[in-house]
Formats: sequence, structure tokens, C-alpha cells
Amino acid sequence: MLIPGFLLFLAILIAPLIAWLVSEFRGGRAWRIGLGILAMGVMTTGIWTLNTLVTRFNYNAWYGGATGDLIDTSLHEIEDGHLDRVLKVWRGLQQQYRPTYENRAHYDEWVKEATARMRGTTPIEVGLAWDASIFGPATWLGHWEDGFGYWIVISGIGRPFSVLQSGQRRAQVHDVSVSPDFRVLKFKEGDQWLHTLTLKNKYEASYEWVDLQKGTVWETRTAYKLIRATDAQKAMTQQDGTANQSQPIRPATNHPSAAAGADPGP
Repeated sequence: MLIPGFLLFLAILIAPLIAWLVSEFRGGRAWRIGLGILAMGVMTTGIWTLNTLVTRFNYNAWYGGATGDLIDTSLHEIEDGHLDRVLKVWRGLQQQYRPTYENRAHYDEWVKEATARMRGTTPIEVGLAWDASIFGPATWLGHWEDGFGYWIVISGIGRPFSVLQSGQRRAQVHDVSVSPDFRVLKFKEGDQWLHTLTLKNKYEASYEWVDLQKGTVWETRTAYKLIRATDAQKAMTQQDGTANQSQPIRPATNHPSAAAGADPGP
């Protein structure tokens, strides 16, 4: 399919040029001018189209090769037991790569750096961009609750967050801060309490209350992030109208027992 299409494209490209050359010897002035303009227009369009196709094929091969290397390296290192290292590199790549329509965004360079760190040939520098934390701003956003009914809601409205607590007549929350790796969140409640939440994972955090007046830890609990059910989970547990209707219990039919001497029937 590619060869006939290319031959047709080549014929369309060359035909006006040949017609123009022939008109120089046998055609009138109007024919020569018209065919000359047509030939130049077709040649210009054809060269632009050919350049676009070649560039696209080059980009496809370029991106395909880099992506293939990234996938192969990821799978190979995971199968060799380096899952943590691969995940860390992927997180670093996610935070640094900025796709754009204007250029190729140095995609091949990013892939080379990522695969080198996955293989271990280039170390992952502690504290730099490739040493990406598993946590981020989105980790904290949402509803957190302990096992005693106390809850807080963290939103991204403030800087860095705004915190709303359960209970009435609570002192105002202020001085909200988060660590650079987003593992620790702190805020103060009035002048008495310092709240410190330290993530254990994305869904659990150690919650510590410090009494600033006494300078002592009042209590430490575990806070849990509440997760809304997905549409798939809700679909598995919902009932439609017919299934939800109460059905009368069908009375059992008592048949005489054959052991009692009755005819059990055919």
C-alpha cells in the first residue's frame, strides 16, 4: 500500500513539471505561465508534505525506541527485584517531565537518565529531583478521622493547606506547614495545641497532640484517610428496583412421607 501511494504522489508531483517543460516548446504564453505557476505550487506543496511525513516517521521511530527502552528496563529491573528503585525513578520522571506541543521536550534525554538510574549505573542523588517522595500535596487532601470520632478536613485552598476540625467552638487553626517531602503536616490550634501528622503510608498517619502550655505530648493516635467508593464498587453493591422489592415467602408444599405408608407418587 505504501509503494503504490508513493508512486501516485510522485506522479502528481512530476506531471505538472513535465507539462510546464513541454509548454515551453509547444504552448502559448498563457499556457506557459499557467503551467509554471501550477508546477511551482504543486512542487512547493509536495516538498512540504514530504518533509512533514519524513519528520513524523522520524518522531514515531524516535519516541518508539525511547519508550520501548523505558518499558523494557522497567520490567527487567522489577523482575530482578528492584521495584522500589523503579517506582522512585518513575515518580522523579513524573515530577520533572513537562510535555509540550512546541518541541520534543527532551524526551530521549529524560528516558536515558531514567533508565540509567533504574539499572543502577547512575546513582539516585539523595534530596535531588530524582529522589522523589511517594507523597505529594494530593496525599493530604481529603477527610481524615481517628477511631474516636474526631475528624479533620484538609483542602488545598490555603497555603499550603486549610484545615477544618470537628467539634464546636474550636480555636482557630493557623501556622499550617508541611515538610519538603510532604511526609509531615503541622498546624496550631489557638495558643495551646500543636498538631503533628506523620504519614505512615498514603492512608494512615500518626496524629500527635502537643500541649504548648505544658510542653508535653497529650496524646498520640492513628488517623485514617477516608476513601470514597468507586463507581465499580458501588455498582457491585447496589440493587435495582425489581431486586429490591420484597418477595413473599412461598409456602412449602408438604408431601406425605413414604415412610409413613403413603403413596409417594410416581
